[in-house]
Amino acid sequence: MRVLASMVAGLLVAGTVSACAHQAPSGWDYPFYCCLDSDCSPIDAGAVREVPGGFIVTIMPGKHPMWSSERKQPLRLEIPQDKAKQSPDGHWHLCIDDSGELLCFFAPGNDS
Repeated sequence: MRVLASMVAGLLVAGTVSACAHQAPSGWDYPFYCCLDSDCSPIDAGAVREVPGGFIVTIMPGKHPMWSSERKQPLRLEIPQDKAKQSPDGHWHLCIDDSGELLCFFAPGNDS
């Protein structure tokens, strides 16, 4: 029984290590709950418009790994202020799934 428990524990640890998030180009790790591989990416400041209560983000086809150039229409997301996380590197970052659903959004602070 102990051998089985050790094997299960080993598999769980191995699975945890292989399922880690990837890094932003500036070197910080995107949180695991935001992505697994290519869900997160920096985005151009021009893709973000601040509006009362939040942001409107428009991603043109091919401008995000999860919104490829094969897409015919831009992705438009309305993101409430309370969904924005502080960006560790002072740049905009967007995490979406392959259907364009928001996972995480990182906004630069007021001091950047």
